[in-house]
Amino acid sequence: MSDIQFVISEQPEELALAAQLIDGRDDNAHPLDHQVFFDSRSVILAKTFEGEIVGCAAIKAGKGTVGELGYLVVSSHYRRQGIAQGLTQKRIEVAKALGILILYATIRAENTSSQANLLKAGFQFWRDYLSIRGTGNTVGWYYLALSANVDAEAIMLSLVGDRIQAV
Repeated sequence: MSDIQFVISEQPEELALAAQLIDGRDDNAHPLDHQVFFDSRSVILAKTFEGEIVGCAAIKAGKGTVGELGYLVVSSHYRRQGIAQGLTQKRIEVAKALGILILYATIRAENTSSQANLLKAGFQFWRDYLSIRGTGNTVGWYYLALSANVDAEAIMLSLVGDRIQAV
């Protein structure tokens, strides 16, 4: 992974290439809304020194002190090299710089790679909920408090709304 750099990008052409990478993922449960992706608070790219985009991840759109992680994809040719972990670490650094106090992510139960990535980065598993898309999927909620003065329980409860907790 020493030949990979993690950079913030706001360049439309790079964001379009990152969106193509997301569109081509092999577990595409639902199509990417490109405009929502382009409106992310921050998009991090994993690039080779030659400039090839081999991964991306974002802090999704929103405001305030709560940030949602999403859109993490690594090209199949570059997996198992620590790139997903590097993208997650860079998003944590960026979140701190943006004044975000808590990060959260939702991950389908079968996506054990993403779960392990977040846990390795210090995230805490919170609870499982049923998908609001009506798929019957179980979705795990994870969080990372970036400040000691965060009431994670209250924030997480406010985020899940009226979703049904999985048993």
